[in-house]
Amino acid sequence: MKITPTTLTINQLLSSTNEQFVIPAYQRRYSWGEKQWADLFHDIRLLNQNDSHLLGNILCLVSDHSIGINALELVDGQQRTTTLTILIKALSDKFKEMNNDELHKEMESMLTCKGFDRVPKRKLTLGDLDDPDFVKFLENHDIESLNNKRFIEAYNFFKSELNNFSERELFEFVHKLKSNTFVIRLDVANAKDAYKLFETINNRGLKLSPTDIIKNFVLGHASLIDENTLDKVKDYWTKMIINLDGINTDDFFRQCLSYVLKKKITRSNIIPEFKKLYFSTVLEAEDLNEFTEYEDPSHDTDDDVSEDVNVDVEEEDSNNINGHQKITIIDFAQRLRNASNIYRQIRNQAFKNKVFNRHLRNLVKIKSFPSNIFLLDLFQRNVHDKEKIQILKLIETFMLRRHVCEYRTGELDTIFANLVHVQNENISSNVKEKLSKHLPSDNEFRDKFSNNSFNNNEGRAKYVLEQIEYDLINDQGEYTLNAGNELHLEHIIPQKITTKKSKREFGDWESYLGKHAKDLHRDYVNRIGNLTLLAQSLNISASNNPFKAKVEEYKKSNIHITKNIAEYSEFKFDQVLERSKQLCEKVVELWKF
Repeated sequence: MKITPTTLTINQLLSSTNEQFVIPAYQRRYSWGEKQWADLFHDIRLLNQNDSHLLGNILCLVSDHSIGINALELVDGQQRTTTLTILIKALSDKFKEMNNDELHKEMESMLTCKGFDRVPKRKLTLGDLDDPDFVKFLENHDIESLNNKRFIEAYNFFKSELNNFSERELFEFVHKLKSNTFVIRLDVANAKDAYKLFETINNRGLKLSPTDIIKNFVLGHASLIDENTLDKVKDYWTKMIINLDGINTDDFFRQCLSYVLKKKITRSNIIPEFKKLYFSTVLEAEDLNEFTEYEDPSHDTDDDVSEDVNVDVEEEDSNNINGHQKITIIDFAQRLRNASNIYRQIRNQAFKNKVFNRHLRNLVKIKSFPSNIFLLDLFQRNVHDKEKIQILKLIETFMLRRHVCEYRTGELDTIFANLVHVQNENISSNVKEKLSKHLPSDNEFRDKFSNNSFNNNEGRAKYVLEQIEYDLINDQGEYTLNAGNELHLEHIIPQKITTKKSKREFGDWESYLGKHAKDLHRDYVNRIGNLTLLAQSLNISASNNPFKAKVEEYKKSNIHITKNIAEYSEFKFDQVLERSKQLCEKVVELWKF
Protein backbone atom coordinates (compact mmCIF):
# COMPACT_ATOMS: atom_id res chain seq x y z
CA MET A 1 0.00 0.00 0.00
CA LYS A 2 1.47 3.32 -1.07
CA ILE A 3 0.29 6.27 1.03
CA THR A 4 1.56 9.83 0.69
CA PRO A 5 0.82 11.74 3.91
CA THR A 6 1.21 15.53 3.81
CA THR A 7 0.58 17.94 6.67
CA LEU A 8 -1.03 21.06 5.23
CA THR A 9 -2.40 24.31 6.58
CA ILE A 10 -5.93 25.11 5.47
CA ASN A 11 -4.42 27.77 3.23
CA GLN A 12 -2.17 25.18 1.56
CA LEU A 13 -5.01 22.67 1.30
CA LEU A 14 -7.37 25.03 -0.51
CA SER A 15 -5.03 27.37 -2.37
CA SER A 16 -3.81 24.93 -5.00
CA THR A 17 -5.49 26.39 -8.09
CA ASN A 18 -5.47 23.20 -10.17
CA GLU A 19 -7.00 20.77 -7.63
CA GLN A 20 -10.67 20.11 -7.10
CA PHE A 21 -12.12 17.97 -4.29
CA VAL A 22 -14.91 15.68 -5.48
CA ILE A 23 -17.21 13.92 -3.05
CA PRO A 24 -18.40 10.65 -4.69
CA ALA A 25 -22.07 10.15 -5.45
CA TYR A 26 -22.25 7.14 -3.12
CA GLN A 27 -21.43 9.21 -0.01
CA ARG A 28 -24.13 10.22 2.48
CA ARG A 29 -25.55 13.75 2.57
CA TYR A 30 -23.86 16.56 4.45
CA SER A 31 -25.05 15.98 8.00
CA TRP A 32 -22.94 17.90 10.51
CA GLY A 33 -24.94 19.84 13.10
CA GLU A 34 -24.42 22.68 15.54
CA LYS A 35 -22.21 20.69 17.92
CA GLN A 36 -19.69 19.94 15.16
CA TRP A 37 -19.88 23.50 13.76
CA ALA A 38 -19.31 24.97 17.22
CA ASP A 39 -16.42 22.59 17.98
CA LEU A 40 -14.63 23.52 14.77
CA PHE A 41 -15.25 27.25 15.10
CA HIS A 42 -14.29 27.62 18.76
CA ASP A 43 -11.27 25.33 18.49
CA ILE A 44 -9.90 27.80 15.94
CA ARG A 45 -11.06 30.94 17.77
CA LEU A 46 -9.46 29.96 21.07
CA LEU A 47 -6.03 29.22 19.57
CA ASN A 48 -3.09 31.25 20.82
CA GLN A 49 -1.06 32.86 18.05
CA ASN A 50 1.78 30.38 18.49
CA ASP A 51 -0.45 27.29 18.83
CA SER A 52 -1.78 25.04 16.09
CA HIS A 53 -4.93 22.96 15.70
CA LEU A 54 -5.10 19.63 13.86
CA LEU A 55 -8.47 18.97 12.25
CA GLY A 56 -7.59 15.34 11.51
CA ASN A 57 -7.14 13.36 8.31
CA ILE A 58 -8.66 13.64 4.90
CA LEU A 59 -8.28 10.70 2.55
CA CYS A 60 -8.00 11.33 -1.20
CA LEU A 61 -8.07 8.86 -4.05
CA VAL A 62 -5.74 10.47 -6.60
CA SER A 63 -4.55 9.79 -10.13
CA ASP A 64 -1.45 11.10 -11.89
CA HIS A 65 -1.46 14.89 -12.05
CA SER A 66 -2.14 16.29 -15.49
CA ILE A 67 -2.62 19.61 -17.25
CA GLY A 68 -5.83 21.27 -16.13
CA ILE A 69 -7.86 20.59 -13.04
CA ASN A 70 -7.02 17.42 -11.13
CA ALA A 71 -10.02 15.84 -9.41
CA LEU A 72 -9.29 14.34 -5.98
CA GLU A 73 -11.97 11.89 -4.82
CA LEU A 74 -12.66 12.46 -1.13
CA VAL A 75 -13.06 9.00 0.37
CA ASP A 76 -12.96 10.45 3.89
CA GLY A 77 -13.25 14.05 5.05
CA GLN A 78 -16.49 15.01 3.33
CA GLN A 79 -18.13 16.57 6.38
CA ARG A 80 -15.05 18.49 7.46
CA THR A 81 -14.18 19.82 4.02
CA THR A 82 -17.76 20.89 3.30
CA THR A 83 -17.93 22.71 6.65
CA LEU A 84 -14.66 24.53 5.97
CA THR A 85 -16.07 25.66 2.62
CA ILE A 86 -19.21 27.01 4.31
CA LEU A 87 -17.12 28.82 6.94
CA ILE A 88 -14.94 30.42 4.26
CA LYS A 89 -18.03 31.57 2.35
CA ALA A 90 -19.36 33.15 5.54
CA LEU A 91 -16.02 34.97 5.97
CA SER A 92 -16.04 36.05 2.31
CA ASP A 93 -19.54 37.52 2.63
CA LYS A 94 -18.62 39.21 5.90
CA PHE A 95 -15.63 40.98 4.33
CA LYS A 96 -17.76 41.97 1.34
CA GLU A 97 -20.22 43.64 3.73
CA MET A 98 -17.27 45.47 5.32
CA ASN A 99 -16.07 46.63 1.86
CA ASN A 100 -12.76 44.86 2.46
CA ASP A 101 -12.10 43.80 -1.14
CA GLU A 102 -8.68 42.33 -0.41
CA LEU A 103 -9.85 39.79 2.16
CA HIS A 104 -13.09 39.17 0.28
CA LYS A 105 -11.13 38.15 -2.85
CA GLU A 106 -8.66 36.16 -0.72
CA MET A 107 -11.50 34.08 0.73
CA GLU A 108 -13.18 33.69 -2.66
CA SER A 109 -9.96 32.35 -4.17
CA MET A 110 -10.03 29.49 -1.62
CA LEU A 111 -13.44 28.46 -2.94
CA THR A 112 -12.38 28.15 -6.59
CA CYS A 113 -9.90 26.38 -8.83
CA LYS A 114 -8.85 27.01 -12.45
CA GLY A 115 -7.62 24.88 -15.32
CA PHE A 116 -5.58 25.98 -18.31
CA ASP A 117 -8.67 27.82 -19.63
CA ARG A 118 -8.53 30.06 -16.49
CA VAL A 119 -12.27 29.71 -16.01
CA PRO A 120 -13.07 29.57 -12.25
CA LYS A 121 -14.72 26.37 -11.06
CA ARG A 122 -15.84 25.27 -7.62
CA LYS A 123 -13.13 23.97 -5.32
CA LEU A 124 -15.56 21.39 -3.93
CA THR A 125 -18.28 19.39 -5.66
CA LEU A 126 -20.65 17.19 -3.68
CA GLY A 127 -22.48 13.95 -4.44
CA ASP A 128 -25.60 13.68 -6.59
CA LEU A 129 -28.03 14.23 -3.72
CA ASP A 130 -26.41 17.37 -2.30
CA ASP A 131 -24.66 19.11 -5.18
CA PRO A 132 -27.72 20.89 -6.69
CA ASP A 133 -28.46 22.36 -3.24
CA PHE A 134 -24.80 23.23 -2.70
CA VAL A 135 -24.66 25.17 -5.99
CA LYS A 136 -27.78 27.14 -5.00
CA PHE A 137 -26.25 27.85 -1.61
CA LEU A 138 -22.93 29.06 -2.99
CA GLU A 139 -24.68 31.25 -5.55
CA ASN A 140 -27.27 32.44 -3.00
CA HIS A 141 -30.01 31.39 -5.40
CA ASP A 142 -33.46 30.08 -4.40
CA ILE A 143 -32.25 29.25 -0.89
CA GLU A 144 -35.78 28.48 0.35
CA SER A 145 -36.01 25.49 -1.99
CA LEU A 146 -32.99 23.65 -0.53
CA ASN A 147 -33.73 20.03 0.40
CA ASN A 148 -30.71 19.91 2.70
CA LYS A 149 -31.14 22.86 5.04
CA ARG A 150 -27.85 22.07 6.81
CA PHE A 151 -25.90 24.28 4.37
CA ILE A 152 -27.78 27.45 5.20
CA GLU A 153 -28.05 26.52 8.90
CA ALA A 154 -24.27 26.10 9.14
CA TYR A 155 -23.74 29.34 7.24
CA ASN A 156 -26.11 31.25 9.57
CA PHE A 157 -24.35 29.77 12.60
CA PHE A 158 -20.92 30.93 11.41
CA LYS A 159 -22.25 34.32 10.26
CA SER A 160 -23.83 34.90 13.67
CA GLU A 161 -20.55 34.09 15.43
CA LEU A 162 -18.54 36.32 13.08
CA ASN A 163 -20.94 39.23 13.60
CA ASN A 164 -19.86 39.30 17.24
CA PHE A 165 -16.22 39.89 16.30
CA SER A 166 -14.47 43.23 16.14
CA GLU A 167 -12.48 43.95 12.98
CA ARG A 168 -9.25 42.99 14.74
CA GLU A 169 -10.78 39.71 15.98
CA LEU A 170 -11.91 38.88 12.44
CA PHE A 171 -8.38 39.40 11.09
CA GLU A 172 -6.95 37.21 13.87
CA PHE A 173 -9.52 34.47 13.19
CA VAL A 174 -8.67 34.39 9.49
CA HIS A 175 -4.96 34.11 10.29
CA LYS A 176 -5.58 31.24 12.73
CA LEU A 177 -7.83 29.46 10.20
CA LYS A 178 -5.43 29.78 7.28
CA SER A 179 -2.05 29.39 8.98
CA ASN A 180 -2.53 27.72 12.38
CA THR A 181 -5.09 25.06 11.45
CA PHE A 182 -3.79 21.86 9.84
CA VAL A 183 -5.04 18.68 8.23
CA ILE A 184 -3.11 15.55 7.31
CA ARG A 185 -3.89 14.74 3.69
CA LEU A 186 -3.46 11.07 2.83
CA ASP A 187 -3.15 10.55 -0.92
CA VAL A 188 -3.76 7.00 -2.08
CA ALA A 189 -3.47 5.90 -5.70
CA ASN A 190 -5.46 2.64 -5.51
CA ALA A 191 -9.14 2.38 -4.64
CA LYS A 192 -8.62 -0.83 -2.67
CA ASP A 193 -6.13 0.93 -0.38
CA ALA A 194 -8.44 3.91 0.09
CA TYR A 195 -11.39 1.78 1.20
CA LYS A 196 -9.20 -0.28 3.49
CA LEU A 197 -7.80 2.82 5.18
CA PHE A 198 -11.21 4.39 5.68
CA GLU A 199 -12.31 2.12 8.54
CA THR A 200 -9.07 2.64 10.46
CA ILE A 201 -9.06 6.44 10.40
CA ASN A 202 -10.26 8.18 13.56
CA ASN A 203 -11.39 11.78 13.36
CA ARG A 204 -13.46 14.23 15.30
CA GLY A 205 -16.38 14.07 12.91
CA LEU A 206 -19.49 11.94 13.19
CA LYS A 207 -18.75 8.38 14.27
CA LEU A 208 -18.71 5.89 11.42
CA SER A 209 -22.14 4.37 10.99
CA PRO A 210 -22.74 0.71 10.09
CA THR A 211 -23.70 1.93 6.60
CA ASP A 212 -20.31 3.66 6.18
CA ILE A 213 -18.44 0.53 7.23
CA ILE A 214 -20.54 -1.74 5.01
CA LYS A 215 -20.05 0.62 2.08
CA ASN A 216 -16.29 0.52 2.39
CA PHE A 217 -16.31 -3.23 2.90
CA VAL A 218 -18.31 -3.85 -0.30
CA LEU A 219 -16.59 -1.20 -2.44
CA GLY A 220 -13.21 -2.25 -1.10
CA HIS A 221 -13.86 -5.83 -2.15
CA ALA A 222 -15.11 -4.69 -5.56
CA SER A 223 -11.91 -2.69 -6.05
CA LEU A 224 -9.86 -5.86 -5.53
CA ILE A 225 -11.63 -7.59 -8.42
CA ASP A 226 -11.33 -5.14 -11.31
CA GLU A 227 -12.23 -1.58 -12.29
CA ASN A 228 -15.32 -2.61 -14.24
CA THR A 229 -16.74 -4.45 -11.22
CA LEU A 230 -15.99 -1.49 -8.96
CA ASP A 231 -17.78 0.91 -11.33
CA LYS A 232 -20.90 -1.28 -11.51
CA VAL A 233 -21.04 -1.85 -7.74
CA LYS A 234 -20.52 1.88 -7.15
CA ASP A 235 -23.40 2.65 -9.50
CA TYR A 236 -25.78 0.29 -7.67
CA TRP A 237 -24.66 1.66 -4.29
CA THR A 238 -25.25 5.24 -5.49
CA LYS A 239 -28.78 4.34 -6.65
CA MET A 240 -29.42 2.67 -3.29
CA ILE A 241 -28.35 5.83 -1.42
CA ILE A 242 -30.61 7.94 -3.66
CA ASN A 243 -33.53 5.57 -2.98
CA LEU A 244 -32.94 5.93 0.76
CA ASP A 245 -32.65 9.72 0.77
CA GLY A 246 -34.28 11.01 3.94
CA ILE A 247 -34.38 7.51 5.47
CA ASN A 248 -31.97 6.21 8.09
CA THR A 249 -29.81 3.82 6.06
CA ASP A 250 -28.85 1.85 9.18
CA ASP A 251 -32.56 1.12 9.67
CA PHE A 252 -32.69 -0.23 6.11
CA PHE A 253 -29.72 -2.56 6.62
CA ARG A 254 -30.99 -3.81 9.98
CA GLN A 255 -34.49 -4.57 8.71
CA CYS A 256 -33.26 -5.91 5.38
CA LEU A 257 -30.94 -8.33 7.20
CA SER A 258 -33.81 -9.38 9.49
CA TYR A 259 -35.93 -10.12 6.42
CA VAL A 260 -33.20 -12.04 4.56
CA LEU A 261 -31.90 -13.96 7.58
CA LYS A 262 -35.41 -14.43 9.05
CA LYS A 263 -34.36 -13.42 12.55
CA LYS A 264 -34.05 -10.38 14.77
CA ILE A 265 -30.98 -8.24 14.09
CA THR A 266 -29.93 -5.63 16.62
CA ARG A 267 -28.15 -2.41 15.68
CA SER A 268 -24.92 -3.64 17.26
CA ASN A 269 -25.00 -6.78 15.10
CA ILE A 270 -25.59 -5.14 11.72
CA ILE A 271 -21.95 -5.32 10.57
CA PRO A 272 -21.06 -8.90 11.63
CA GLU A 273 -24.42 -10.23 10.37
CA PHE A 274 -23.97 -8.43 7.06
CA LYS A 275 -20.53 -9.95 6.64
CA LYS A 276 -21.85 -13.43 7.43
CA LEU A 277 -24.51 -12.99 4.77
CA TYR A 278 -21.99 -11.57 2.32
CA PHE A 279 -19.51 -14.41 2.69
CA SER A 280 -22.22 -17.04 2.40
CA THR A 281 -23.78 -15.38 -0.65
CA VAL A 282 -21.15 -13.69 -2.84
CA LEU A 283 -19.10 -15.90 -5.14
CA GLU A 284 -15.98 -13.74 -5.14
CA ALA A 285 -15.91 -13.50 -1.33
CA GLU A 286 -13.96 -16.75 -1.07
CA ASP A 287 -10.88 -14.86 -2.27
CA LEU A 288 -10.95 -12.46 0.68
CA ASN A 289 -8.68 -13.04 3.68
CA GLU A 290 -11.63 -12.75 6.05
CA PHE A 291 -13.51 -15.62 4.40
CA THR A 292 -12.36 -18.35 6.79
CA GLU A 293 -13.63 -16.35 9.76
CA TYR A 294 -17.15 -16.32 8.31
CA GLU A 295 -17.07 -19.54 6.30
CA ASP A 296 -19.51 -21.41 8.56
CA PRO A 297 -21.80 -18.94 10.32
CA SER A 298 -24.24 -21.72 11.27
CA HIS A 299 -22.36 -22.35 14.52
CA ASP A 300 -23.01 -18.82 15.77
CA THR A 301 -25.98 -18.19 18.01
CA ASP A 302 -28.27 -15.21 18.07
CA ASP A 303 -28.25 -13.96 21.63
CA ASP A 304 -31.20 -11.67 20.94
CA VAL A 305 -33.64 -14.51 20.22
CA SER A 306 -33.21 -15.89 23.72
CA GLU A 307 -34.88 -12.76 25.08
CA ASP A 308 -38.07 -13.52 23.15
CA VAL A 309 -38.97 -16.63 25.08
CA ASN A 310 -42.60 -16.65 23.91
CA VAL A 311 -41.77 -16.57 20.21
CA ASP A 312 -41.31 -19.78 18.23
CA VAL A 313 -38.28 -19.35 15.97
CA GLU A 314 -38.22 -21.47 12.86
CA GLU A 315 -34.93 -22.91 11.68
CA GLU A 316 -33.21 -21.30 8.70
CA ASP A 317 -33.23 -23.65 5.73
CA SER A 318 -30.16 -22.26 3.99
CA ASN A 319 -27.17 -20.04 4.55
CA ASN A 320 -27.61 -18.52 1.09
CA ILE A 321 -29.74 -15.46 0.50
CA ASN A 322 -33.38 -16.58 0.22
CA GLY A 323 -32.14 -20.13 -0.35
CA HIS A 324 -30.69 -19.40 -3.81
CA GLN A 325 -27.30 -20.34 -5.20
CA LYS A 326 -24.35 -18.02 -4.67
CA ILE A 327 -24.35 -14.86 -6.79
CA THR A 328 -21.76 -12.38 -8.03
CA ILE A 329 -20.92 -9.21 -6.14
CA ILE A 330 -22.59 -7.19 -8.91
CA ASP A 331 -25.83 -9.18 -8.52
CA PHE A 332 -25.58 -8.77 -4.75
CA ALA A 333 -25.27 -4.98 -5.11
CA GLN A 334 -28.18 -4.99 -7.55
CA ARG A 335 -30.36 -6.84 -5.04
CA LEU A 336 -29.50 -4.27 -2.39
CA ARG A 337 -30.56 -1.56 -4.82
CA ASN A 338 -33.83 -3.36 -5.56
CA ALA A 339 -34.57 -3.90 -1.86
CA SER A 340 -33.87 -0.23 -1.14
CA ASN A 341 -36.44 0.77 -3.77
CA ILE A 342 -39.13 -1.36 -2.08
CA TYR A 343 -38.09 -0.04 1.34
CA ARG A 344 -38.37 3.55 0.05
CA GLN A 345 -41.91 2.91 -1.18
CA ILE A 346 -42.86 1.37 2.18
CA ARG A 347 -41.38 4.17 4.28
CA ASN A 348 -42.65 6.99 2.04
CA GLN A 349 -45.99 5.34 1.19
CA ALA A 350 -45.06 5.75 -2.46
CA PHE A 351 -46.58 2.76 -4.25
CA LYS A 352 -48.70 3.24 -7.37
CA ASN A 353 -51.49 1.41 -5.54
CA LYS A 354 -53.14 4.10 -3.39
CA VAL A 355 -54.80 1.52 -1.15
CA PHE A 356 -51.35 0.19 -0.19
CA ASN A 357 -50.28 3.71 0.70
CA ARG A 358 -53.37 4.37 2.82
CA HIS A 359 -52.77 1.27 4.92
CA LEU A 360 -49.05 2.02 5.19
CA ARG A 361 -49.90 5.50 6.52
CA ASN A 362 -52.17 3.80 9.05
CA LEU A 363 -49.27 1.63 10.20
CA VAL A 364 -47.10 4.72 10.67
CA LYS A 365 -49.80 6.31 12.86
CA ILE A 366 -50.12 3.14 14.92
CA LYS A 367 -46.31 2.97 15.26
CA SER A 368 -45.70 -0.29 13.45
CA PHE A 369 -42.05 0.13 12.46
CA PRO A 370 -41.03 -3.55 13.08
CA SER A 371 -43.58 -4.75 10.52
CA ASN A 372 -41.35 -3.28 7.77
CA ILE A 373 -39.24 -6.45 8.08
CA PHE A 374 -42.04 -8.60 6.68
CA LEU A 375 -43.41 -5.88 4.38
CA LEU A 376 -40.02 -5.73 2.67
CA ASP A 377 -40.53 -9.40 1.85
CA LEU A 378 -44.26 -9.15 1.08
CA PHE A 379 -43.93 -6.41 -1.54
CA GLN A 380 -41.34 -8.45 -3.43
CA ARG A 381 -43.63 -11.51 -3.63
CA ASN A 382 -45.73 -12.46 -6.61
CA VAL A 383 -49.08 -12.48 -4.81
CA HIS A 384 -52.31 -10.69 -5.68
CA ASP A 385 -52.76 -7.10 -4.48
CA LYS A 386 -55.93 -8.14 -2.64
CA GLU A 387 -53.88 -10.57 -0.55
CA LYS A 388 -51.38 -7.83 0.27
CA ILE A 389 -54.15 -5.46 1.33
CA GLN A 390 -55.71 -8.15 3.51
CA ILE A 391 -52.33 -8.72 5.20
CA LEU A 392 -51.87 -4.97 5.76
CA LYS A 393 -55.26 -4.91 7.51
CA LEU A 394 -54.25 -7.89 9.66
CA ILE A 395 -51.06 -6.12 10.71
CA GLU A 396 -53.04 -2.96 11.59
CA THR A 397 -55.28 -4.99 13.90
CA PHE A 398 -52.37 -6.94 15.33
CA MET A 399 -50.27 -3.85 16.12
CA LEU A 400 -53.10 -1.74 17.53
CA ARG A 401 -54.23 -4.51 19.87
CA ARG A 402 -50.72 -5.21 21.10
CA HIS A 403 -49.93 -1.54 21.71
CA VAL A 404 -53.18 -0.92 23.58
CA CYS A 405 -52.65 -4.05 25.70
CA GLU A 406 -49.03 -3.01 26.32
CA TYR A 407 -47.49 -6.23 25.01
CA ARG A 408 -43.71 -6.38 24.73
CA THR A 409 -42.31 -4.54 21.72
CA GLY A 410 -38.94 -6.35 21.96
CA GLU A 411 -40.33 -9.54 20.43
CA LEU A 412 -41.91 -7.86 17.38
CA ASP A 413 -38.77 -8.07 15.21
CA THR A 414 -38.67 -11.83 15.72
CA ILE A 415 -42.41 -12.20 15.05
CA PHE A 416 -42.24 -10.33 11.75
CA ALA A 417 -38.96 -11.96 10.68
CA ASN A 418 -40.59 -15.36 11.18
CA LEU A 419 -43.43 -14.40 8.83
CA VAL A 420 -40.91 -14.50 5.97
CA HIS A 421 -41.14 -18.32 6.23
CA VAL A 422 -44.80 -18.23 5.15
CA GLN A 423 -45.41 -19.63 1.66
CA ASN A 424 -47.38 -17.79 -1.05
CA GLU A 425 -50.22 -20.31 -1.12
CA ASN A 426 -52.98 -19.15 1.27
CA ILE A 427 -50.58 -16.47 2.46
CA SER A 428 -53.10 -14.21 4.23
CA SER A 429 -54.60 -17.17 6.13
CA ASN A 430 -51.15 -18.38 7.14
CA VAL A 431 -50.08 -14.89 8.25
CA LYS A 432 -53.28 -14.61 10.26
CA GLU A 433 -52.62 -17.97 11.92
CA LYS A 434 -49.08 -17.02 12.92
CA LEU A 435 -50.02 -13.55 14.21
CA SER A 436 -52.99 -14.87 16.16
CA LYS A 437 -50.58 -16.72 18.49
CA HIS A 438 -49.36 -13.34 19.75
CA LEU A 439 -52.69 -11.44 19.64
CA PRO A 440 -54.55 -10.12 22.73
CA SER A 441 -58.04 -11.58 23.17
CA ASP A 442 -61.23 -9.56 22.66
CA ASN A 443 -61.83 -9.35 26.41
CA GLU A 444 -58.31 -8.20 27.14
CA PHE A 445 -58.46 -5.65 24.33
CA ARG A 446 -61.86 -4.37 25.52
CA ASP A 447 -60.73 -4.01 29.13
CA LYS A 448 -57.51 -2.21 28.23
CA PHE A 449 -58.91 0.04 25.52
CA SER A 450 -61.59 1.83 27.53
CA ASN A 451 -58.95 2.93 30.07
CA ASN A 452 -56.10 3.37 27.58
CA SER A 453 -54.25 6.69 27.63
CA PHE A 454 -53.33 8.10 24.22
CA ASN A 455 -50.87 10.54 25.77
CA ASN A 456 -47.91 11.02 23.38
CA ASN A 457 -49.72 8.85 20.80
CA GLU A 458 -51.63 11.44 18.81
CA GLY A 459 -51.19 9.57 15.51
CA ARG A 460 -52.61 6.36 16.97
CA ALA A 461 -55.59 8.22 18.44
CA LYS A 462 -56.28 9.95 15.11
CA TYR A 463 -56.12 6.62 13.33
CA VAL A 464 -58.67 5.02 15.68
CA LEU A 465 -61.08 7.95 15.40
CA GLU A 466 -60.72 8.08 11.60
CA GLN A 467 -61.62 4.39 11.26
CA ILE A 468 -64.62 4.81 13.58
CA GLU A 469 -65.75 7.75 11.44
CA TYR A 470 -65.43 5.75 8.21
CA ASP A 471 -67.54 2.97 9.77
CA LEU A 472 -70.09 5.47 11.08
CA ILE A 473 -70.76 6.88 7.60
CA ASN A 474 -70.48 3.45 5.93
CA ASP A 475 -67.67 4.75 3.74
CA GLN A 476 -66.97 2.74 0.57
CA GLY A 477 -63.43 4.04 0.07
CA GLU A 478 -64.59 7.32 -1.50
CA TYR A 479 -63.85 9.55 1.47
CA THR A 480 -60.53 10.44 3.06
CA LEU A 481 -60.19 12.55 6.17
CA ASN A 482 -57.43 15.12 6.05
CA ALA A 483 -55.38 13.82 8.97
CA GLY A 484 -52.46 16.21 8.55
CA ASN A 485 -51.87 19.50 10.37
CA GLU A 486 -55.27 20.84 9.29
CA LEU A 487 -57.15 18.18 11.26
CA HIS A 488 -56.51 18.34 14.98
CA LEU A 489 -56.89 15.77 17.70
CA GLU A 490 -59.40 17.59 19.86
CA HIS A 491 -59.55 17.09 23.63
CA ILE A 492 -63.17 17.80 24.64
CA ILE A 493 -62.10 18.46 28.21
CA PRO A 494 -58.94 20.51 27.50
CA GLN A 495 -55.47 19.21 28.24
CA LYS A 496 -54.93 22.01 30.76
CA ILE A 497 -57.70 23.32 33.03
CA THR A 498 -55.91 25.07 35.90
CA THR A 499 -53.74 27.70 34.21
CA LYS A 500 -54.85 31.30 33.66
CA LYS A 501 -54.21 30.90 29.93
CA SER A 502 -56.39 27.78 29.64
CA LYS A 503 -59.21 29.47 31.53
CA ARG A 504 -58.94 32.54 29.31
CA GLU A 505 -59.05 30.43 26.11
CA PHE A 506 -61.45 27.61 27.02
CA GLY A 507 -63.36 28.78 30.08
CA ASP A 508 -63.26 27.71 33.72
CA TRP A 509 -63.34 23.92 33.26
CA GLU A 510 -61.92 23.37 36.74
CA SER A 511 -65.06 24.84 38.33
CA TYR A 512 -67.32 23.25 35.70
CA LEU A 513 -65.96 19.74 36.37
CA GLY A 514 -66.51 20.10 40.09
CA LYS A 515 -64.89 18.49 43.12
CA HIS A 516 -61.56 16.67 42.62
CA ALA A 517 -61.36 18.00 39.03
CA LYS A 518 -57.60 18.54 39.19
CA ASP A 519 -56.89 14.99 40.43
CA LEU A 520 -59.32 13.20 38.09
CA HIS A 521 -58.32 15.25 35.04
CA ARG A 522 -54.93 13.55 34.76
CA ASP A 523 -56.54 10.11 34.49
CA TYR A 524 -59.35 10.99 32.06
CA VAL A 525 -58.03 13.65 29.70
CA ASN A 526 -56.27 11.30 27.21
CA ARG A 527 -58.87 8.52 27.12
CA ILE A 528 -60.62 7.82 23.82
CA GLY A 529 -63.94 9.09 25.21
CA ASN A 530 -62.45 12.57 25.60
CA LEU A 531 -61.02 12.69 22.08
CA THR A 532 -62.41 13.62 18.68
CA LEU A 533 -61.30 15.15 15.36
CA LEU A 534 -61.72 18.81 14.49
CA ALA A 535 -60.59 21.05 11.66
CA GLN A 536 -58.04 23.71 12.56
CA SER A 537 -60.34 26.42 11.23
CA LEU A 538 -62.98 25.74 13.90
CA ASN A 539 -61.69 27.91 16.72
CA ILE A 540 -63.33 27.49 20.10
CA SER A 541 -63.68 30.54 22.34
CA ALA A 542 -64.25 30.68 26.10
CA SER A 543 -67.63 31.32 27.75
CA ASN A 544 -69.28 30.96 31.13
CA ASN A 545 -70.23 27.39 30.21
CA PRO A 546 -67.12 26.07 28.42
CA PHE A 547 -68.73 22.89 27.03
CA LYS A 548 -71.61 24.80 25.40
CA ALA A 549 -69.05 26.99 23.62
CA LYS A 550 -67.39 23.89 22.20
CA VAL A 551 -70.71 22.34 21.18
CA GLU A 552 -71.43 25.28 18.88
CA GLU A 553 -68.21 24.60 16.99
CA TYR A 554 -68.73 20.83 16.97
CA LYS A 555 -72.10 21.37 15.24
CA LYS A 556 -70.28 23.09 12.34
CA SER A 557 -67.99 20.09 11.76
CA ASN A 558 -68.56 17.71 8.83
CA ILE A 559 -67.17 14.84 10.91
CA HIS A 560 -70.04 12.77 12.32
CA ILE A 561 -68.13 11.50 15.35
CA THR A 562 -67.63 15.15 16.33
CA LYS A 563 -71.14 16.37 15.49
CA ASN A 564 -72.55 13.60 17.70
CA ILE A 565 -70.89 15.13 20.78
CA ALA A 566 -73.41 18.00 20.50
CA GLU A 567 -76.08 15.54 21.69
CA TYR A 568 -74.59 15.65 25.19
CA SER A 569 -76.21 18.23 27.50
CA GLU A 570 -73.02 18.31 29.57
CA PHE A 571 -69.59 16.74 29.34
CA LYS A 572 -67.76 15.78 32.50
CA PHE A 573 -65.81 12.75 33.70
CA ASP A 574 -68.90 10.50 33.74
CA GLN A 575 -69.49 11.34 30.08
CA VAL A 576 -65.87 10.50 29.25
CA LEU A 577 -66.42 7.06 30.81
CA GLU A 578 -69.73 6.56 29.01
CA ARG A 579 -68.35 7.58 25.60
CA SER A 580 -65.20 5.48 26.12
CA LYS A 581 -67.31 2.36 26.71
CA GLN A 582 -69.46 3.08 23.64
CA LEU A 583 -66.43 3.57 21.40
CA CYS A 584 -64.73 0.55 22.95
CA GLU A 585 -67.47 -1.80 21.74
CA LYS A 586 -67.12 -0.38 18.23
CA VAL A 587 -63.32 -0.70 18.38
CA VAL A 588 -63.42 -4.38 19.38
CA GLU A 589 -65.75 -5.01 16.44
CA LEU A 590 -63.63 -3.08 13.92
CA TRP A 591 -60.22 -4.44 14.92
CA LYS A 592 -61.07 -8.11 14.87
CA PHE A 593 -59.17 -10.84 13.04
